Amino acid sequence: MTKRLHYMSAGDIIYTAANYIICFLAACITAYPLIYVFSMSISAPESVLANRVVLLPDGFSTQAYQVVFRNSEIWRSYYNTVWYTLVGTTVSTVLTLLAAYPLSRKQFFLRKPLAIFFSVSMFLSGSLIPMFILVNKLGLYNTRWAIILPAGAAPYYIIVARTFLSSISDSLYESAKIDGASEYAILWKIFIPLSKPIISVLVIYYAVQMWNSYFTAMIYLPGRKDLQPLQVYLMKILINNETMSRQAMGSASQSLISLQLKYVVIVVALLPILCVYPFLQKYFVKGMMIGAVKE
Repeated sequence: MTKRLHYMSAGDIIYTAANYIICFLAACITAYPLIYVFSMSISAPESVLANRVVLLPDGFSTQAYQVVFRNSEIWRSYYNTVWYTLVGTTVSTVLTLLAAYPLSRKQFFLRKPLAIFFSVSMFLSGSLIPMFILVNKLGLYNTRWAIILPAGAAPYYIIVARTFLSSISDSLYESAKIDGASEYAILWKIFIPLSKPIISVLVIYYAVQMWNSYFTAMIYLPGRKDLQPLQVYLMKILINNETMSRQAMGSASQSLISLQLKYVVIVVALLPILCVYPFLQKYFVKGMMIGAVKE
């Protein structure tokens, strides 16, 4: 480090120091809400009620976690969210790759018209009412597929995936064609193994989108509480955070636990995504940089 500073000019040193300071401040700003919410969830209820928690926990209590995990509704909502995330991410990723692959091939005669169609659809889309009527007419209303199918493949991600697939050498495609491989064989045996970075990007974005989705469940699953995801349950807790405590706690400790419940549910909802992201992070930057290069 000392040798490196020796060869740097004063301007470079100031610029590097400023970058480190800005990154450190950004990391602190990002980490503070997470640490604060977790600290509130495990602090003593009296400290939470008195608002004595600033960053680190004040006291220790797991009563709010016990109240949350004793409630059967949260486990059902958790299962629904996991199901929507796994199935929805898989369906959306497959549809995105199937749409992006032909758009990346110069031999495809509808390549440009479809690219224009997808680009326009990013800015002009149907409103909520036509989509609601469509979902209802297709018989998807109050079913799990009302959450999965309308999301489908996002036009932006199709364009990003198309740009990535276009960067793969045409010689591989031509060699496979000479050997008699079909388009599906070329896609699944050649392009997909070489597309781990962009697949990881798609999985991250679609998974986070599905995990955090609650509005579609409110619109399409109003009569099926057994199918509603965790985020709808979290919204109910945030709006009326005394409901669970009335069901599970006595009146004496009700006011102490009720405020803490929302922080516990937030931690429970965030934890899986925070655990999955580090495993896909190594592909994330590479996939985004390659996918962002203009064709």
